[in-house]
Amino acid sequence: YQTGTGVMIGLPGQTIRNLVDDLLFFRDFDVDMIGMGPYLPHPDTPLTQANPGFPPDSERQLLLGLKMIAACRLLIPDANIASTTALHALAPDGRERGLLAGANVVMPNLDAPEYKREYNLYAGKPNLDDGMEECLSSLVDSIAAIGESVAWDSPGDPIHFYTRIARAR
Repeated sequence: YQTGTGVMIGLPGQTIRNLVDDLLFFRDFDVDMIGMGPYLPHPDTPLTQANPGFPPDSERQLLLGLKMIAACRLLIPDANIASTTALHALAPDGRERGLLAGANVVMPNLDAPEYKREYNLYAGKPNLDDGMEECLSSLVDSIAAIGESVAWDSPGDPIHFYTRIARAR
């Protein structure tokens, strides 16, 4: 089995030590895929209402997310690491910056606009009004703009999975 896990970055009360512990957990549990993204509170949640002034500025949230991606890439070089839509919500080029920081997976929401609006985890979610073709075309173009390309013919399995299986034999 391929294994994956992740963490929200920037929760109220979360420390750098907590994030280091998360990275060590990923390594120690030998996971194949990691999804990490800045915590973007929905304004109607109790966590947001209980923490006035939260979240901190979006640039700080973005940089912390990028640093976690980079640290994770150094720690587990062959894992699949996602550049999340939360990064894109914080900055128009956030998803691309995630790829440049070490992520190698994107997971765009290609649903029809009427369904995207129903999946409202946080305020400011990008591309809610875009159709599938427009989202996909924009994503391919933005990845090409940073000198990368979509691996259309790859199944996307993490190299870490095959390395882990070979070690077990």
